[in-house]
Amino acid sequence: MAVTLSNGDVAILDTEDLKVRHTLPGAHSLEAWVAAWSPLRERLVLYSGGDDSVLCRHDCSNQQESCVARNHADFMRDTKLHGAGVTAIIPLCVDQDGKEIIITGSYDEYVRVLQITPGSKRAKLLLDQRMDGGVWQLRLLNYSQPSDTGSGKLCYWILASCMHAGCRVMKIFRPPPEKEEDWSLQVVGKFEEHESMNYASDAQQDLQAGDLKDLTFISTSFYDRKLCVWKLEET
Repeated sequence: MAVTLSNGDVAILDTEDLKVRHTLPGAHSLEAWVAAWSPLRERLVLYSGGDDSVLCRHDCSNQQESCVARNHADFMRDTKLHGAGVTAIIPLCVDQDGKEIIITGSYDEYVRVLQITPGSKRAKLLLDQRMDGGVWQLRLLNYSQPSDTGSGKLCYWILASCMHAGCRVMKIFRPPPEKEEDWSLQVVGKFEEHESMNYASDAQQDLQAGDLKDLTFISTSFYDRKLCVWKLEET
């Protein structure tokens, strides 16, 4: 389990006894906001984002109890892509050639789809779209195979908590391999009843219905201490 700290460090805990097994001191120069594990099976790779607008990729496969992550060959520290703090990360998949696809959210109000090549010091931008509010949290709700979407593209359903802009429900479409940069994003629903910052949202599916349109959403906001339960009416 990875834990981000207000001093910019990232700690890795054992889930059995909650003891710190590894530390990544100085991963970020300001508050570390988010960490997420890569789906890579052969190596232990962790992504982190911080208030310093930096996205990091740490290879923790051979870490000692304490280490300086940036000394490792596979360490990535991208300082260029995000215009403000990196607050959300969803590692989606690993391609056959080893390249990783992740989605990020940021205070700069953008959702981004990025391609990470192991050993590279920069992430490649595949898609970015503004959400009209800082993207504090992202949730992967489900995905549909190309045969189910009718477009020949894999579709990811994402729920975003966008601070003062409320919630956004979106579809992110992944193109076939021969058109790897032809990603697209469609916002299919909004919830804007909160009167304060929407920091957390989630969804529970009606298992009997088995359809994403039957998801029940729950969202919360900060200063007004409001909790809302709502349904999506897809257009």
